[in-house]
Amino acid sequence: MPLKKLQELVQKIAETKNVKKVISDVQSVTHDIHTKVQKLSADEAVKRYKELAKKVVSAENELQKEVTKVVAQVKKTADDVEKNLESYKRKAEQQRSKIEKIILDKAQSLSGTKKSSRSTNSSKKTKSRPTAVKKTKTIRKKAIIKK
Repeated sequence: MPLKKLQELVQKIAETKNVKKVISDVQSVTHDIHTKVQKLSADEAVKRYKELAKKVVSAENELQKEVTKVVAQVKKTADDVEKNLESYKRKAEQQRSKIEKIILDKAQSLSGTKKSSRSTNSSKKTKSRPTAVKKTKTIRKKAIIKK
């Protein structure tokens, strides 16, 4: 019995205008709190997204700077290699011309010696002559072009 009386008392209190107003106010505040929490969560998510976007952009800029530095180093190294290659090529050509001159001088000195030494060195002489002939032909061609 006391339970029924208590339930009846709660119903009478709930039916009064002031209690209904308080209940509706509490419900509206609860609804407002839920929407603000959802907005706050969405705002926090947006804020977090913006922070992450800034970090990504800064990381991308750093990466771009590093790539630019590496490309510049590669270009510099390529230029250095090219210069060294040209220098080695010039040195090789100088060495080749020295060797050809030595061979030409030896061939001329051998042609002035006896026939017996000529027969022993004949294979060297024939090998060295075509290069000497080629050299003189290119020199003649250059001389003709310059005139």
